[in-house]
Amino acid sequence: MDAGAIRELITVCERLDKRGLVNAYEGNVSIRRDGYIYITPTGTNKAFLTEDLICVIDEKTHEQVAGKKKPSSEMLLHTRAYETRPDCYGVVHCHAKMLTAYSLCGKDIVSKAYPEMIGNFKIIPCAPYGRPGTTEIFDVAEEYVRKHDIVLLGNHGVLVVGKDVFDAMNKTEAAEAIAEVLYLAENMNCPIQDLSPDEVQMFLDK
Repeated sequence: MDAGAIRELITVCERLDKRGLVNAYEGNVSIRRDGYIYITPTGTNKAFLTEDLICVIDEKTHEQVAGKKKPSSEMLLHTRAYETRPDCYGVVHCHAKMLTAYSLCGKDIVSKAYPEMIGNFKIIPCAPYGRPGTTEIFDVAEEYVRKHDIVLLGNHGVLVVGKDVFDAMNKTEAAEAIAEVLYLAENMNCPIQDLSPDEVQMFLDK
């Protein structure tokens, strides 16, 4: 087991809490490293995690080998994400306000006006609803996760994968900020000024 991974997980959780991207009961974060998955415990405020509370799961058997509490009820979401994306080593699932609002509407996040959205994400798709805490939630999202690092889960927030947990955290923060800007623009009672097709393509090709 890796004490560094545990400390990284706590650092990311504290950051997500300070940014208002997780709350006392919602949201879970994990790291995959050297055959183990380090994941946040169930029902525990992310601002007050200690090293002994972090759950350590054998990646092959999915048995818990360390941690004083049970792992997040969404552990299957994380293990399936790692199986689907072997290139990824960090996962964030949270109910960030704007991203979750889009997921409640079943609405993809896409823009031809905002360079940061086009260049960073191209599109943030919304998968259909799957029941939380069951295999169904990933079954309906799997095809999206294969192609995208960030996917809205219908009626249930967002799933973000990254090359490491800091990458997943940064993508979560960026996507939430972009979603808020797009929502504000869409509700300003004036036409949104799209970029030219050539300019859009330039950002898509980056």
